[in-house]
Amino acid sequence: MIDFHTHPVMIKELIESAPDLFRNIREVFGFFFPPQPLDCFLLEMDEANIDKAILLPIDCTSAHGCKIVSNEQVAQLVEKQSRFIGFASVDPSLPTAVKDLERAVRSLGLRGLKLDPSLQNFKLDNTNLLNPLFEICEELHIPILIHCGMSLTPSGLAQNAQPILLEKSIQKFPSVNFILAHFAWPWVQEATMLAIKYPNVYLDTAILYSGTPQDALKQVLINQVGFNVIERSLSHKILFGSNYPRVDMRRSVRGFLSLGLSNHSTQAILHENASRILSLPRS
Repeated sequence: MIDFHTHPVMIKELIESAPDLFRNIREVFGFFFPPQPLDCFLLEMDEANIDKAILLPIDCTSAHGCKIVSNEQVAQLVEKQSRFIGFASVDPSLPTAVKDLERAVRSLGLRGLKLDPSLQNFKLDNTNLLNPLFEICEELHIPILIHCGMSLTPSGLAQNAQPILLEKSIQKFPSVNFILAHFAWPWVQEATMLAIKYPNVYLDTAILYSGTPQDALKQVLINQVGFNVIERSLSHKILFGSNYPRVDMRRSVRGFLSLGLSNHSTQAILHENASRILSLPRS
């Protein structure tokens, strides 16, 4: 299994090496749990039967004067642990954004781009700001995971992250894979429409807005989208993501498996779709 949505924000070794990081994680990212050793992350993966995890940083320099872990820190974690796959984040509002992304991919070996318009304070329809980044993603052949929908961060603006705002860019860059995080809740129908219409749009299951992961996943995937729609039209367009450490990986996996999807759809969502997007070798 591949967990396509994790944040390396509470790793004790990182926080000890970067004194300001813990404060930024608490005040900007809104995460208050105590840091844990890296081994705890790996044990959680083991307990959930997760083979690989995508690590997602957020560069919110313009909006908040900090990075919620840097690209360099993500690359260090990937170097230490082969089960991690690192994405980069750059601040679209900075003039160096394109060069920063190119360096993160070519020099640091990171495999995708993470953007969070709610926390980075830009709108998804700002094509003048975003198209240069999308162009370099096209050149580098990397996917983009974009936070959509509700933001649990204290200062996050959901109005910046409505998925329909991205449609012009989705059309303009058909060879770039856009992954809409959190099924874009509460804009689930918009996100579903985009994923059905466009071959280069994917959705992830990092959904938790009330109750348990099982409750939220059932409400969104089964009650709102529909079992038959998932099976017939979307099973090849969904990626499993837990949103760890905000959400326990084990409970996320159990919640997903409780949906009762077919074996074909289950394997596609838990492994095959992510493996295809990242061009991972067959195991």
